[in-house]
Amino acid sequence: MTERRKWTAIPGLLALAIGAVMLSAYSGASSSQHRSPIQPINFPHPVHVQKLGMNCLYCHNAANKSMDPGLPAVSTCIGCHNMIGPERPASDLGPKRHSDEIAKLYKYADVAAVGAGMGPNAKPIPWVRIHKLPEYVHFPHTRHVNAGVTCQSCHGQIQNMDRVFQYASLNMGWCVSCHVNGYSPKEGLEAAGYAPQQATAAAAASPANIATAERKKARYDCANCHY
Repeated sequence: MTERRKWTAIPGLLALAIGAVMLSAYSGASSSQHRSPIQPINFPHPVHVQKLGMNCLYCHNAANKSMDPGLPAVSTCIGCHNMIGPERPASDLGPKRHSDEIAKLYKYADVAAVGAGMGPNAKPIPWVRIHKLPEYVHFPHTRHVNAGVTCQSCHGQIQNMDRVFQYASLNMGWCVSCHVNGYSPKEGLEAAGYAPQQATAAAAASPANIATAERKKARYDCANCHY
C-alpha cells in the first residue's frame, strides 16, 4: 500500500472506530426519558390503584426484597381475573361492556371460561420493559423501598398514567443529586400524590414522625452503584 493510500484509509478507519464506540455506548445506555412503549395488555393503573386501592407490591411483589421489582406473572393477574372475566357488568368502574384487555389476558392464561382457572397452554405475558439502566449500574430496589423511598419519587405518579412512561432521566447526575442532597420522606409523599398539607399530616402521624426527620443521605462513591 502506497503512502497516499494509507492516509486515504485513515478517515474510514476513524469513522468505523467512532461508530463502534457509539454502538457500544448506546447498547449499554439508560432508556430514554418519556419512553412509553405499547404493552401487550393495556393495564389501567388508575383503575387498579386509584379505584380499587391496590398496592404496587401486589403486582411488583419483589420490589421490597430483591434488586429487581419483577413484572406481574400471568398467574398473579388470574388470581383476581379468574372470577372477573371480559364481560363486565355495569358498576362504579363503568357501564356494561366487553373488555378486550381481559380477553387478551384470558388468551395468555389459556382460561376457557370464568372460574375455570389457567389452562395447560398458559404462557407469560411479554411485557415490554420501560425503565432500563446500563449493565454496569446496579440499582437495588429493595434498599430504596425499605428505606422509605416512594415508588413515585423515581417513577412519577403511575397511579394516574393510562399508559406508563419513563418519568425521570435515570442518568447518573439525577441519581447522585438525591444521594448528595438527601431524600425527604415528606417530599416523597408529595411525589406520591399527597397535597403538601396531607403529606405533612401523614408524615407527622407516622411512628417515626418523618415530618420532622432529617433528609436521608446515602453514599455516592463509585463502588456504591458500580460493582
